[in-house]
Amino acid sequence: MDAPAGIYHWTDAGVASWYDFAVAIQEEALARGLLSQPVPVLPIPTSAYPTPAERPRFSVLDSQATRTLLQVPAQHWRHNLRNMLDELRTP
Repeated sequence: MDAPAGIYHWTDAGVASWYDFAVAIQEEALARGLLSQPVPVLPIPTSAYPTPAERPRFSVLDSQATRTLLQVPAQHWRHNLRNMLDELRTP
């Protein structure tokens, strides 16, 4: 069998902004005792964080081709975040 050509991406299931991700990390870390108290997580507009590359207002990496090729379902990103934080908590 020939190797598939092209570029393939992988992402967990679900969608999150960097703000959503930071809030979820804090929520899950507090629930696991990795943080003792909440810290401020403030959203900022893209205009407050200029980069040389222009970014679309909303973009989500599509990994459906990879999931189809590998025949592996993607778990939700929050599930995998919990697993990773549980590993940090384990001595």
